[in-house]
Amino acid sequence: MEKKIFLIGLNLYSIFLSLKIKSDFKNLDVRIIEGSSKFLGSYKSLKLGRYKVNPGFHTFEDVRSNSLINFLKKTTKFYKIKKTRGMIINKSLISCQDNIKSWPKDIIQKFKISEKNICYKNKKTDLNRFEKKYINYLKDCFSDNRTSFNDAIDLSYPWFFPPNYKENSKDEGFIFNQKIRDKKIDHKYVFPKGALFENISKGLKELLKKNGIKVVLKKPVKFVKKNKKIIFDGYELLNNSKDLKIICIPVQPLNNSIISFKKNKMKQLIPIRFYTGLIKVKNFIKSDLDKFMEIIIASKSAIGLKRISLYSDLLKINTKIYQIEFLENLKETNIQNQIDNILIFLSKFIKFKKLKNSKGKIELIDYCFVRNIFRPKVKVLDLVRNNTIKFFDNQNNIIFPRQILWPINSNKHFNFANEDYKKLIKKHINN
Repeated sequence: MEKKIFLIGLNLYSIFLSLKIKSDFKNLDVRIIEGSSKFLGSYKSLKLGRYKVNPGFHTFEDVRSNSLINFLKKTTKFYKIKKTRGMIINKSLISCQDNIKSWPKDIIQKFKISEKNICYKNKKTDLNRFEKKYINYLKDCFSDNRTSFNDAIDLSYPWFFPPNYKENSKDEGFIFNQKIRDKKIDHKYVFPKGALFENISKGLKELLKKNGIKVVLKKPVKFVKKNKKIIFDGYELLNNSKDLKIICIPVQPLNNSIISFKKNKMKQLIPIRFYTGLIKVKNFIKSDLDKFMEIIIASKSAIGLKRISLYSDLLKINTKIYQIEFLENLKETNIQNQIDNILIFLSKFIKFKKLKNSKGKIELIDYCFVRNIFRPKVKVLDLVRNNTIKFFDNQNNIIFPRQILWPINSNKHFNFANEDYKKLIKKHINN
């Protein structure tokens, strides 16, 4: 009997990888095994009031994602919106493309933001004293002490620095974003028809079925090592040593599924609750928030607020609605107070009609919890990753090709799947 290919963990990476395998090995039995009951749960829409939304601002970017979008066009229609990204720093709204002359003067002076061209070899080691203070200031705006300083650098840079701050990086995402910041590319966002990413999910599900790739849901797998051999607990078919198993689960949930790792340092990770919500604006004349498709935010006037995006523009409806994303914050334990402060803060960027009754101009439609996120120290992450890699080393017909630590964007899933297939997976199947 011909061997089977099992991809353990359902995500975009495993979907793209399975389709690559099936395109070259049409007679192979290829299956994706997933522990949850949902097909691409991260793409499943949420219901807020009478509206359906993505669990956060989901989009592709034109030019950067051309190859991925051309692939997805097999099952999904797309449209573009030509707008760029905005930033609110403290109380000032600017574009991510604005040079330092348009930046808030209080930020420039307090943290000595430079007008000179600065290129880091490594942003995590080359920051000066004032830049470190600036990172800590930003962290205090959008998070609390559960976010490590190094993680705050990744969340802050390059977005909350002017375009003259660069890093010597070969990462495709960084190179693309720098071109946007330097105005070398017209910034356009690409959305699936209806703006809901669950429509992409439905198309991919049909594409897998069309190509004969089986998806098995509700099969959580535990990994146990006995006499240096890995045993799969939860789906007996995986224990055939002749079949190829490809581990596609990100490191953190994978670590939780390795039984012998119960007492490792991943226990130190403290969750932060991430929320999204919809707000409605009435009786307004003009909104500066409409200048941008999305606005990323770091302000102590609205602690925890991460992003606001133009929901009504996506759906092309007349009612002015924005989607907000925010984190719980230890400095404000009452979630309703936090939301009220966010609404008051955002109203300052909107010009309203003069009415006797000022209430009801900006109001919350609804909000909901989306997921827990983690912002650990680098040492903890490195330990977990190294232990996990070691666990799967030297195993016949078990491959752990890509150690993804945290959620990555769709474009990287596509690129990583193509790279890993060419460099490793195809050769392993042929052997």
